[in-house]
Amino acid sequence: MSMKSKLSLLGMTAIALVMATGAQAQEGEPIRIGAAYPLTGPAATNGVLAALGHEMIIDKINAEGGILGRPVESFTRDSKGTPADATSAARDLITLDNADFIVGGFTSGEGLAISEVALQEEVIYIAASPKTIQMSEDNFHKYMFRTAANTNTEGGSAAIIMNDLGVKRICTMLLDYSYGHDLLKGFKAHLEELDPEAEIVTEVWPALDVSDYTPYITEVMNSDCTGVFSGIWGGLFVPFAKQAASFGLFDQKEHFVAAGEPGSQEIIEELGDDMPTGIWANSYEVWYYPDTEAHNEYLEELRQRLDTPYPPSWPITGYMAVQALAAGIEAAGNTDTDAVIDALEGLTYESAIGPQTIRESDHQANRGQYWGQIAESDEYDFKVLDPVRYIEADDIMD
Repeated sequence: MSMKSKLSLLGMTAIALVMATGAQAQEGEPIRIGAAYPLTGPAATNGVLAALGHEMIIDKINAEGGILGRPVESFTRDSKGTPADATSAARDLITLDNADFIVGGFTSGEGLAISEVALQEEVIYIAASPKTIQMSEDNFHKYMFRTAANTNTEGGSAAIIMNDLGVKRICTMLLDYSYGHDLLKGFKAHLEELDPEAEIVTEVWPALDVSDYTPYITEVMNSDCTGVFSGIWGGLFVPFAKQAASFGLFDQKEHFVAAGEPGSQEIIEELGDDMPTGIWANSYEVWYYPDTEAHNEYLEELRQRLDTPYPPSWPITGYMAVQALAAGIEAAGNTDTDAVIDALEGLTYESAIGPQTIRESDHQANRGQYWGQIAESDEYDFKVLDPVRYIEADDIMD
C-alpha cells in the first residue's frame, strides 16, 4: 500500500475515531483531551499525520498507566484547514465532547482561531503546528501554549542559513497570509543582526490558494537577487517546485532556502527526482537524526503504525504537544486549569527529540529547526538532508 493510501485510510479512521483505545480498561475519572486537526481538505496530508502522532502518545500514556493514574480519553474533530472550521471544531470539542484541554491546529489561521476559543472558554490550548508570532505577541493570553517553533525562530534560522551562504541580495517568495508575513518579519529582524549589508531586493506574495506560480517565478527570475527565501509550505511546495524547475529557477539562482518543511520525508518522497538538489530546506523532524533512545523509540512505533522504514515528519507535532500537556498535568498534580498553567510556565519536559523548555513570558517552547541541504543519496532511492543541522531556538527567540 502506498503512503498516500495509508494516509487516506488513517484520515478515515481519524474522522471516525471518538475515543482513544485503552481508556476504559483503567480506573479513575478520565482526563479528556480534544484534538483539532485538518483531516480533510488541502492540508489533510499533514493533519492526518499530526493526528496520528497525537493518537500514538495517547496510547503510550494509557499503556503506562495514564496521567496521575487516570486514563486519557481523546476526541478528534476535523478543522479542515480553515479558521472558521477550526473554531467550530474547538467549540464542539469543549461543549459536545467536554474536553478538559485542546491540542492541535495546523495553519496559522487555525491556531489563532482555536486560541480565541480557548480564551473565551478558559481552556488550555497547546498549539502543535501553528507558528505565527501573533499567537504569542498581540494575541497572547494565559491559556495558550505552543510546542511548535514560531515564525521568529523559523525565519531567524533561515536567516542564519542565508548568512552562512554569504548571500547579499535576496528575493523572498512567501505566502500572502499571517504565516508568510510573520515569517518575513522574523527573517528580516535576524538577518539585520547578522549582516546589515544584506538586502531584500524583491518580494513576491502568492496567495495561499494559488495553483499557478508562473508570475511569481518570472518576477524572481527577472530580479538580480542571488538567493531566494521561500515559505511555500508542505504539499504546496510540490507543484511549486515542478513549475520552478521547468523555468530553471533553481539553476539560475545560486542559493535557495525553503522554509515551511519542504525538507520533510513525505515531500521529498512525493517529489522524487523532481526534488531540487542543492537547495536548503527545513523539516519538523528527521528520522535519521538525532540518534537517541527517545527518538528511536518514537520512530519504531511510527514505523510499525505506518509499515514503512522511512517515517514521515509530521506526526511529531501532535506527539510533542500531548507530551508537553501530560508533563504539565503531572507537574501540577491535578487537572485544575490554573494549576496546570502554573506548572507549564517554565517547565522543562522530555520530548521525543530531547528536552524542551516552555518560557513563562510567552508560553513558547524553545523548539529549534532542522535544516539540511537536499542531496543525492548512495544508500536510499530518495534524496536526503545532508548535512542535517539543528539550529537552536534560544538565541533567536529573544
